[in-house]
Amino acid sequence: MGGALFVVVAGGVGATAVVVDRADRAPGAPDWAFPATDRETADKKDAGAQAGKSASELGRMLVPYGTDGYSRGPDIDGFGADADLTGDQVAALRKESLRGLPGDQRQKLERRVEKERVKGMAMRSYSSTDDAPVSNVAAASAFTVRIALARMENARTVRQIAEFRTALFDSVGIMRKGPEVKGHKDARCFLGPDEKDEKLDMMVCSAYRGEVLVDVVAESPKPMNAKGVALLLSEQMDRIGASGESV
Repeated sequence: MGGALFVVVAGGVGATAVVVDRADRAPGAPDWAFPATDRETADKKDAGAQAGKSASELGRMLVPYGTDGYSRGPDIDGFGADADLTGDQVAALRKESLRGLPGDQRQKLERRVEKERVKGMAMRSYSSTDDAPVSNVAAASAFTVRIALARMENARTVRQIAEFRTALFDSVGIMRKGPEVKGHKDARCFLGPDEKDEKLDMMVCSAYRGEVLVDVVAESPKPMNAKGVALLLSEQMDRIGASGESV
């Protein structure tokens, strides 16, 4: 899932429906590749990224690189592996994703985008192991994860979006039930369709705390380490207080 689409999915209700509607019609399969970066260079980038987050409350909530062996993941297209977006930027990207829809549908969803009022978003991409780019054995069991935290105008909107997504993924019939996220009943995960000819696996999760909506997209060669992704999400949720503030 490209960076722009990831922002769309993380942004709210309307565009999520568009992405799901198109999911089984997207041509081609994604490539599985880790960034071939020198480890020392990557470490310096990680340190710089962390320092750059000091002014962002949402950024400070994200699980830091180095936690449980997680390192910098592939870039989220156009944004790097670690980024902050303003509410206006998120809204613009979501509206851009609707351009191919018929006029009446597009206008309806654009109004929904404006109504949901995303105040800001922080995103970070992770690799489950920094040995994956140089080891076939490590790459075979590794996965990448993208986490986005979006602050909405109020907690009710956040809850409605999360509940809508759960109902949507339950209803489309192509997603498989994912693992539970220990200690966080408001988090739900779904695995992608189980297609025999597909070599890659995907898992998406949606959760919320207070005014913060949490979205996760993980990808890997089959089989997905679903429990590992759920543990990372649990750790992410523990970093967000009940009111949506960092802890």
